[in-house]
Amino acid sequence: MKKLIALILALTLVMSLCAAAFAAEESADEEIVIDVEVPEFTTLEEGKLTISTSPDFPPYENLDDEGNVYGIEMDLLAIIAEVLDLELVVDTMDFDSALLAVQQGKSDMVVSGCSVTEDRKLVMNFTDSYTTAKQVIVVPEGSEVTLDTLGDYNIGTQRGTTGFIYTSDDYGEDAVIGYDTYTLAFQALQNGQVDCIVLDDAVAVAYVEEIPGLEILDTEYVTEDYAFGVDKDNVELLDALNIVLAALMEEGVVQDIIDSYISA
Repeated sequence: MKKLIALILALTLVMSLCAAAFAAEESADEEIVIDVEVPEFTTLEEGKLTISTSPDFPPYENLDDEGNVYGIEMDLLAIIAEVLDLELVVDTMDFDSALLAVQQGKSDMVVSGCSVTEDRKLVMNFTDSYTTAKQVIVVPEGSEVTLDTLGDYNIGTQRGTTGFIYTSDDYGEDAVIGYDTYTLAFQALQNGQVDCIVLDDAVAVAYVEEIPGLEILDTEYVTEDYAFGVDKDNVELLDALNIVLAALMEEGVVQDIIDSYISA
């Protein structure tokens, strides 16, 4: 075991990017001491924490005008890396590839609004959940699509997501069109190539706020837990992450970050 004591300025690492479409609002700094003991652990590259992510998932991951990744999970991981005295390395790719990267030992973690499922537990470990999310349905305004008639329409999703998995299981693969990114899925919705999109609620809000003529149905499809997926062979890193994550949740840091991006 090794003892780590870190003085952090809570929310200092939350980016305030006023020019970005989904930027968080600037928040006041607050000094918090994180005093934890974690097991000895290793990462793919000594001194670095390598994560794989698909940055088209606002407000959890998104790209600013200069190509930098920001969002809820980026801010949280930046603080976790600081507490563990690691440099955060961010590898961007589509979501399917991000999931594969951690399974193939190419990243330490996958962080992209990753929902915990039994199938994913077979190929990676998950940290403790830090928040929940709902799968919702986005449609053009005035659409006749409902939750009860969803299977009668062309459903757009992002490949590899639980939205893709659930709708394919419920309505068959012929009813679902998967895209590499949500950006492409929403372009397809605007072009009439799909009738609706199934995705996470906060992400849906972010896109609907930016794209005129869309709305979110007043119903939920599935409720899920979000966590970070970790290389299944690296149990020590998983334990260290859970210890730090628990301390940050207890101090209210995690909720403060979420609240800075998502209003009640």
